[in-house]
Amino acid sequence: MLPEPLNTFKKKPVLALYALGVLLLLAGAGVWWFKLSVNPERVFWGTLEQSLSTRAVTIEAQQKSNGSSMRQVMQYSMGAQNMTHSVTTLQQGKTTIVNELIGTPEADYTRYLNVQTDQKGKTGRPLDFSHILGVWAKGQSKGQLFSQGVLGVGLPLGGVAIPIGNFDQATRHKLIQEIKNDVVYQTAFTAVKKQTVGGRLQYVYDVSVQPVGYANLMQHFAQAVGLHDLDGLDPSSFKGQQALRMLLTVDVRARHVVAAQVVSTGDKQTYSSYDIPVSISVPKNAIGVQELQQRLSQLQ
Repeated sequence: MLPEPLNTFKKKPVLALYALGVLLLLAGAGVWWFKLSVNPERVFWGTLEQSLSTRAVTIEAQQKSNGSSMRQVMQYSMGAQNMTHSVTTLQQGKTTIVNELIGTPEADYTRYLNVQTDQKGKTGRPLDFSHILGVWAKGQSKGQLFSQGVLGVGLPLGGVAIPIGNFDQATRHKLIQEIKNDVVYQTAFTAVKKQTVGGRLQYVYDVSVQPVGYANLMQHFAQAVGLHDLDGLDPSSFKGQQALRMLLTVDVRARHVVAAQVVSTGDKQTYSSYDIPVSISVPKNAIGVQELQQRLSQLQ
């Protein structure tokens, strides 16, 4: 047997080689996991999965057509508080209208924040909007703005780019499987465009959205949320319609949609503030929507 000092000396190289082997193994595993985590196909499906476990989101939409423009910032949250809040700016010629909407499953609220126009009243004087600005009006029927916000009915794309809601694992799996089976989103993962914005890695997918599959998906999505606005929709009625081509931008690490743009029109939606709930309160002293309409008719 070697003396203790010599024996220890002999063991050290073996221990060093063992430690080096472990480090190389860990490094290899890290590289493998990094490549796997940023795989375009994995990121795409991970984003869809993440979108179905999201409590809130803010969507900004812009649209221009024939000299008029629309900019809408809409936020909605689901779960403990089901609510939508949006501010829309409409411009046409020298007229600009800014209105604010709040929607809950029970009621809708609306008010004008600003109106600027060169139009004159009957007397030839500028119109006086002081009796309507900042005044909340409550709708007569059960709230519709909440469902319209969640489904994106009023957005330029005619809907949200991908459904965003907060579901349990079983419901998420069912909706994801439906997307795959119906091939709702067709894209070439090998042709994905990579870019870095603000230090964040993003993928831009060139996606074709199939009308029948999308309609079917949104109908089932609405029912899962507890909304019945699309119960009467017949997805087969969209058969024969051309697929909608859009550029879908995704934050690779966060697995969040950043933007969606329709290729043919340039209409764009941007997505942000994920999981930040709507913080605005429901108006307590709202007039009836008929009274607001009466005030509008009396503008002079």
